Amino acid sequence: MALVKARKIDRAKPGPVAEGGDPLALLEDANPACRRRAAHALGERPDAVPALSARLAREEDPSVRESLLTALVRTGTAAAAAALVPHLGSEDVGLRNGVIESLQQMPAAVVMPEVAPLLTAADSDLRIFAAQLVGKLPHPDRLALLAGVIDRDPHVNVCLSAVEALMDGGDPAALPVVERLGGRFPDDPFVAFSVDAARRLFSGA
Repeated sequence: MALVKARKIDRAKPGPVAEGGDPLALLEDANPACRRRAAHALGERPDAVPALSARLAREEDPSVRESLLTALVRTGTAAAAAALVPHLGSEDVGLRNGVIESLQQMPAAVVMPEVAPLLTAADSDLRIFAAQLVGKLPHPDRLALLAGVIDRDPHVNVCLSAVEALMDGGDPAALPVVERLGGRFPDDPFVAFSVDAARRLFSGA
């Protein structure tokens, strides 16, 4: 794989937005440092969510992107979570991973209603990402939602992602759910391995 030359990042400490400057307008400034300061200034401002989300979709500078994600996390509203969720389908791996990490830091009560519908999305990759994310959220519906994936999803890799998420959660109540997958895919060696691993894990829990 060819090595990619690292992008030079302006690591100057973010300072206050210039006096009289509108942070919403400065999100479109040509200077990355200025966009970064604007994003910092807009954290916890619910009215800024649409602008932060729009800039995030176009932002290429890693440090600015991180500041945009942080601002949305600090806002912590359902609208902020809804603004992040569409990026789970991004082809940009860095953006997608940043969004997953950001959603994990937000209140599960506002994230789960936005992520749960993706468990039945048409794209199996998106269902995998959703299962992984649901597994990280401390929400009372987590087990039931992942059980639904294991019992009904037609794609074995999506089901295995749900199994992995349940195992990471460490709840022994998940074992009967995982064991049901063996009945759905009795000839799949990966399923058999995962079910056996879950039995070993939860028997020692």
